[in-house]
Amino acid sequence: MKHFYIFLLFGLFFACQNSQKSDLKNSNQTPYFKYAQHIQLYDYGTLKRLKITGAFPNAPAFDYILKHQNDKVPDSLKNLEQITIPLKNIVVTSTTHLPPLQLLGLTGKLIGFPNTNYISNPVFRQLVASGQIKEIGNGRALNTEKVLKLQPDLLMRFSSDRQKNDDDFYKKEGVAVIYNADWMESTPMGRAEWLKLFGLLFDKEKKADQIFNTIAQKYNRIKTQITTTSAKPKVLQGGLFGDKWFVPGGKSYAAQLIKDAGGIYLWQNDRHSGSLTLNYENVLLKMPEASVWLNPGMIVSRQALIANMPVIKDFDFFKNDRIYTYNLKKGAGNGILYFEDSYSHPDFVLDDLFHIFYPDSHSKYKFHYYQKLLN
Repeated sequence: MKHFYIFLLFGLFFACQNSQKSDLKNSNQTPYFKYAQHIQLYDYGTLKRLKITGAFPNAPAFDYILKHQNDKVPDSLKNLEQITIPLKNIVVTSTTHLPPLQLLGLTGKLIGFPNTNYISNPVFRQLVASGQIKEIGNGRALNTEKVLKLQPDLLMRFSSDRQKNDDDFYKKEGVAVIYNADWMESTPMGRAEWLKLFGLLFDKEKKADQIFNTIAQKYNRIKTQITTTSAKPKVLQGGLFGDKWFVPGGKSYAAQLIKDAGGIYLWQNDRHSGSLTLNYENVLLKMPEASVWLNPGMIVSRQALIANMPVIKDFDFFKNDRIYTYNLKKGAGNGILYFEDSYSHPDFVLDDLFHIFYPDSHSKYKFHYYQKLLN
């Protein structure tokens, strides 16, 4: 009997795959998402098929049909989850989902959020204070009763693994579930392009396109300021936790930002897109090469850094006061602004890094996220 069900499942899977391929022949194949690697859109005219991959490690592909109220879905696509747009409201679960809502003028559509005390944005904090945005538990264990009481059209999840029971439960109760994989993108523009997902869900595609194109143009304009004759600084990023040092991989989001801002990352030849765990001695050997140090862990002052690692007093980045962190700028809820805001504003991050690497380019520049370590 077990083998029979397995055979049946495989049969259904391949049948669905064949029917979807047939439908894709009739869809507009021009990529809508040009930078993001974990989301694809297939346009069928009035219907759109949304495919999200790699939402978390070993995640399955998630397929959705975006339809308006009276749209008819062909039989070959009815096996996909259907989401009726435009949404009337939404519940999101990561602070990185908040800036797209604000950029698109959709702050009033957010009705629930976990751990609201982590929100930094003053507009959303005011909505929490007024009771429009309700507390719904925490990101790893939402309070299902509170979520269902809000009757959201859609729950946007962020997770390091799939919470199967919750997903099935919400869907049975009429709440659509989407996984946002912005955090899995390895490029700044890839993460920023997830703004377009919110445009699709709320029928604001043109506005989302305009906003994203403006961000992309500014990002690329900053890149062009870096001349080939400039002496590029070598950059160390990361910090010591316990007896291990954590630095971004050479193909990571952080490494890409350093490269685009005109820096030479000390681990640029590494092939990993995540973080690297290194021995202290390995990092110490490379430290003398660096002229700039970014984000030395949670340490925010030079004195604390000396107390932790006295040897750094001998290095140029310390002598020249070129150690910067984004951990000093916090919102009203004490959350670090960078983690909430920067995915949607890679142009701001790049601008900060450009002025860190080339401080003579504009002496009166006001940083968005970064600051020098306190004394």
